[in-house]
Amino acid sequence: MRKNPWNGTRLLISCIAVALPLLGCGGGSDTPVSTAPKVFQVGTTTSDSNLPPEPSLPTDAQVCATLEASNNLVRRPDGALPPEADPSKTGVSVAVTTATANPDQARIQAALNACGAAVNAEVGAAIAAADATATAAQKAASAPNVNIAGVSGEELAKPQYKASKFAVRLVASTTGPGNGFISGPLTLPSGVTLWIDKGATLYATRDVMAYSPLPAGPYCANTAVSATKGGSSSNCSALINGSNLVNSAVVGDGSIDSRGYAEIVTTNKLYPLMKVDMSCSNTYVNYAAGTQAADGVACDNGGTYVNSKSSVRNMTWWDLAYLGNMVQNGTTGSASQSNFRMMVFSYAKNLTLYRISLNNSANFHVVPSGVDGLTVWGVKVQTPSLAAFANPAGNGNPLYTGETFNADNVKNTDAFDPGAEKKATSAKLSTGSTTTSASAMSFDGYLKNFVFAYNYVSTGDDDMAFKGSNNPTPAGSGLFAIDGNRDVRADRKWGMVVAHNHIYWGHGISVGSETNAGVTNVHVYDNSFQDSEEGLRIKSDYARGGEVSNIFYENICIKNAQNALLFTPYYSTKALPATGPLYPNFHDITLNNVRILGDSKVKLQGFQANTGGFNNPAFPLVMSMTNVLADTPLDIASTVSDAKLTLSNVNLPIFASTAERVVLTGTTSLTANPTGEQVLDCSKAFVDFPAIGESNLFGSHWAN
Repeated sequence: MRKNPWNGTRLLISCIAVALPLLGCGGGSDTPVSTAPKVFQVGTTTSDSNLPPEPSLPTDAQVCATLEASNNLVRRPDGALPPEADPSKTGVSVAVTTATANPDQARIQAALNACGAAVNAEVGAAIAAADATATAAQKAASAPNVNIAGVSGEELAKPQYKASKFAVRLVASTTGPGNGFISGPLTLPSGVTLWIDKGATLYATRDVMAYSPLPAGPYCANTAVSATKGGSSSNCSALINGSNLVNSAVVGDGSIDSRGYAEIVTTNKLYPLMKVDMSCSNTYVNYAAGTQAADGVACDNGGTYVNSKSSVRNMTWWDLAYLGNMVQNGTTGSASQSNFRMMVFSYAKNLTLYRISLNNSANFHVVPSGVDGLTVWGVKVQTPSLAAFANPAGNGNPLYTGETFNADNVKNTDAFDPGAEKKATSAKLSTGSTTTSASAMSFDGYLKNFVFAYNYVSTGDDDMAFKGSNNPTPAGSGLFAIDGNRDVRADRKWGMVVAHNHIYWGHGISVGSETNAGVTNVHVYDNSFQDSEEGLRIKSDYARGGEVSNIFYENICIKNAQNALLFTPYYSTKALPATGPLYPNFHDITLNNVRILGDSKVKLQGFQANTGGFNNPAFPLVMSMTNVLADTPLDIASTVSDAKLTLSNVNLPIFASTAERVVLTGTTSLTANPTGEQVLDCSKAFVDFPAIGESNLFGSHWAN
């Protein structure tokens, strides 16, 4: 890391910082008042002509069915269910019952299925006809390097493709105190909105059988599925699943809590669960055969040995995440947790998440792939929330290691990971958990028309990350998988927008680490970062590298971040693909009006030539930085290599270097607008997290 050569000039800077607004270090009473134009104030924009209109909640008349919470399930002020509402069985190898562990899945899914069928009956024919016409025209045109997309999401957003009743509403009880639902995996049908109303919480069941019901597998809740194969989140059904959708949504002022902090239980006593003493209750081999393994037999789920008599608690989902990600993977390189995700969507046109609160996912919160018209607006993610910190011993509900939850040990809980699908497809719409439409529909597989706006995000991993892993483009086309200029709708200025968000714990707004499919033309503006591990980040490595270009950052406030700016092609040392290295290439990155408050680090790295013994060319980081200022530049440490940087009004310690292959156009200056206030107003950028009730882990503070 380059040492800061500006140490020892702090007194001079203090004078300049005070003096510049007064146009002189002495500043007399006749000093003229500044007539500089008003600068942009981050965090106060309430309307934005660059974006489509804000979504809205359904009306009462648009509701297919309303389900009331059972009076047995009452959310506490911290967001948790009391243990008596959803008890674990004490003793050895004892199973819980579905009646208490998963009481609501069947009735919620039945309501969703009925609504999906009604929606299809009302508008399914119109959707099918529009898609058939568009698909036929595109096939006839046979344009080179263009996937068959069928009817656009922009067309399908029109009223004639939306049913008169389309929402299933979960509400608090009208006959008592009940306000909670416990459910296993749900299928969201095409055209249906799941509306979780204010005061209601949908809790994920702790019963592993709901996520992994087949004796032959795949197996969930482990760090391995055999003696030689690690686990995977794909082994588990997500809590909310949706594929081949049109005009679907999850909305409301209520919340979803996946309870990653809670002890895993089972309704089948033979299902192998890992204990906090690292023993397991059975093996998958014996479970598949319907038998109990003898004590002392080696586990095949990541544990040590079978101990059917162990009375210690079962692992939680976050125990498994830490064990697989940080401990076992760090020693073997192959372990990984099989934890369920909160929401997984693939192939959709017009998918909306609006105003809902999402808490404590066992793995990634929202993974949407291949969506044309993805809108995430006004959503609140807080993981961990205060609900995670209560247990019978009153000791903060620690991980199996004894460490209580923090920003670094709730692993792989990414909030939002949007990306493309692997290929274009023609598929029938999902009208229910087991039913489909009569006709197939075309999807081009791209992520298009994505808006991520007015959200509040705090989690243990990426807050929002563009995933450039899958690419549905025709072979040899050279097209990017994620391109913000692709098929941009008339109701917005750009196709990929991240704006007006507040970020707290987590790894910030990222691109990567998968960039092999290409990411380009993304606009990120008017966002704040407070106490985050990272602020703005592009990350990759030469196992998953690719081209990232035309990423525009503007009007960004970053406070007390460990790494305010982190752009690196050396994110990991994953094994290279059989075809050879995939080189990261980050260029045409623009930072304009970025203000850093507090001490932090900055890393700006391109990819060095001949890295790893390969005869590869250099791929320098090509970046333009204008008005990128730290309030206390002496508290910034920088690492810069293999970079071509164009600088204007920058006070970060960035210097030209022949040894590190750093070329600068323009220079940095310690005295460049040292307070930052002359280019960007951050006085309203940092606000308390708007959690429901008393579930806010961070508490409340006086306003700025």
